[in-house]
Amino acid sequence: MNWIIETGQAWKLYAAIAGFGGAIVCFTVACVSLGADSGRFAGFTAAGAFLAVATFVWLTLALRCPHCGAKLVWTMVATRPHTSWMIDLAALEQCPVCRRPLMHGRL
Repeated sequence: MNWIIETGQAWKLYAAIAGFGGAIVCFTVACVSLGADSGRFAGFTAAGAFLAVATFVWLTLALRCPHCGAKLVWTMVATRPHTSWMIDLAALEQCPVCRRPLMHGRL
């Protein structure tokens, strides 16, 4: 089982997926509105950018170590390559800050 699920934080990932999905919808509507000359491009682009940034900031603050409260998303973004931080985050077995196991039954 993944540590995010075991620590009861999976809902935070689902909320982030919904936020990023909403941003994609805004960007898609913005692109479609270009052909319609409706003047909505800037508004939907701004809304999508805001939603994407707000979702990422929220996720970096919300997903934490259950022991020390370290911001694990930010820790991984700051210390891992941009190509692998998300995979490394999901595969964590211990907190990179306090070194305590993130899942019960692990030493």
